[in-house]
Amino acid sequence: MKKTIVFLAFSFIAACAARQTPIPDPGSGAAKLFADKCGVCHSLPHPKRHTANQWEHMVTVMDKERDHRGVKPLSDDERVMILEYLKKHSR
Repeated sequence: MKKTIVFLAFSFIAACAARQTPIPDPGSGAAKLFADKCGVCHSLPHPKRHTANQWEHMVTVMDKERDHRGVKPLSDDERVMILEYLKKHSR
């Protein structure tokens, strides 16, 4: 019985950890671009995680990390679109 409870608790925690918080306007082109480009290496952070100014810095840092990992950096248009999306939904 104890093993069953431990197994169920572990399964529940693992399922919750795998579930991502939905992002705003998930059907928009900007949200899809954000998911496609920024979800390559990690789970997507919710835009409310940072302020608009913080997102400016984070996108710059992450773009450098993409280059470091051998992933093509964002184009200027992609960068603008993602930043506009993040700033629109930031805290």
